[in-house]
Amino acid sequence: MKSSLKNRILFCLLVVALPLLVVSCLFFDNIIQPESALVDSEIEITAQLRVAPETNGNGRLVFAMLAPKAWNLKEKATLLLTTTDYANQGYSEIVNESLTPMPDTETDPKNGMPWSASFASVIGMGGNDGSVEMEWIVWRSSTIFDIWDKKTVDGVETSLPNVHANVKISFTTGATPVKCELGYSYCYDTYGLQRDDQRFAEAFKPFETYEQVFTTSPSVFRYGDIFSITFSPGGTDLKGASEVYLCGTAIHDGDQRTEVSAAGDKNRMSVSGSRFEKYIYPKDFFGLPSDAVIEELYFYFTNADGSIVVRDDENGGKEFFVGQSAE
Repeated sequence: MKSSLKNRILFCLLVVALPLLVVSCLFFDNIIQPESALVDSEIEITAQLRVAPETNGNGRLVFAMLAPKAWNLKEKATLLLTTTDYANQGYSEIVNESLTPMPDTETDPKNGMPWSASFASVIGMGGNDGSVEMEWIVWRSSTIFDIWDKKTVDGVETSLPNVHANVKISFTTGATPVKCELGYSYCYDTYGLQRDDQRFAEAFKPFETYEQVFTTSPSVFRYGDIFSITFSPGGTDLKGASEVYLCGTAIHDGDQRTEVSAAGDKNRMSVSGSRFEKYIYPKDFFGLPSDAVIEELYFYFTNADGSIVVRDDENGGKEFFVGQSAE
């Protein structure tokens, strides 16, 4: 379970009363992460870290992320660490330092477990129910950070401010749609993980991947052919709809317009797993005569009563354009 901010602050205050302990309080100020993304798409996440020094300490940063195992982030993710006020400690700022995967032979000094297993054991798997196989992937910095709570200048002892840093995480989502909670944590390699002596930060955020909203098949066809239109509602307002209807506009015979805009048996799409699919012969779908010449085709999707409409958000909310192949 997550510790509340109140509890973490209380923990820090208790530590101050025990000066022989070497500790800093660790927090996530924010996790800048999209709630959803397309499958096989590149995304970027920024974890904003804050270290509140309580006494002097040092160690390499250990950063961990809970993600679907199929994404293979250990090999495919890039993590860059940048500090913003480490200079207050008297050191140069760290700029875009690559975090490297933790070697499998390295273990958590608190429990002797491999780091990935330690994060799973101590922090857990968040709200994931087992329907998606998840794993903790662990990286660490090459820089050994020295964090001081105070410094003396001209004989005057001064408390030092918090140290902030960003970890920028870049990777490509997997090919299969998933719904999960991504997890984040960090600590020092000199301290490790221990719930009743907490010196780590943790956070979980929901995330979902979905397929391309609009696709056609086969890849090569003419307006005079039969082809299919597939709609993936996962990232749209029609997510969870039991019925979806294909609507659209045909431009034909010198810019004449014929529309299908009302839900009916003829334009109801068939359910295909998590998607909806409809095979159409355009002239039949739009009720055009056999000698009609179709110049352009556009489509969109609605629910049964037309109260929810999905168009092409990436094109200013216009209808999805279907272009025929060159002759």
